[in-house]
Amino acid sequence: MDKRHVGGAVRTLTHRINRAIDNIPAVKENQNLTGIRIWMLNFLFRNENTDIFQRDVEAEFGVSRATATVLLQSMEQDGIIRRLSVERDARLKKIVLTEEARELRRRLQTQLERVEKQLVKGFSEEELAAFFDYVDRFARNMEEFV
Repeated sequence: MDKRHVGGAVRTLTHRINRAIDNIPAVKENQNLTGIRIWMLNFLFRNENTDIFQRDVEAEFGVSRATATVLLQSMEQDGIIRRLSVERDARLKKIVLTEEARELRRRLQTQLERVEKQLVKGFSEEELAAFFDYVDRFARNMEEFV
C-alpha cells in the first residue's frame, strides 16, 4: 500500500494551485483578491441566477458562520458584493455581485481557465469524474468525523 497520506497530498496540491493563482496578473494587480475571495466569486458567478445566502457560502466552503460573516463583510466593504434584505424574511440577506465584481470576473476568467486547463491536462473525462467522486467521498467521510 502507498505510504503517502491523502491529507498531505491534498494540502500540497492546494498550495501549488494557490501559488499559480497568486501569479495571475489580475490577482497581482489587486491586493483584495485573496484565494478564498476568488473561489467565492467563482461560486457566486456559477450561481448567479439563484438566490445565495450566507448559509450557502458556509455549506459550499465548509466554513463556520463566523468565518463566513467576516469574509462577506470584508467583501462588502471592498465593494465586491452587496447583501440585500429579502421580502419574505428580513433576517435573510441575499448576496449580490456588484459591477466591480463583474469587472474582476472579466479580468480573471481567461486566466483562471488557463490554470484549470493546466491542472486537468492529460486526464480523461472519466478520470475527472472519478476524481470528483473521490473528493465527494472524502468530504462525506470528514463530515462524519467532525
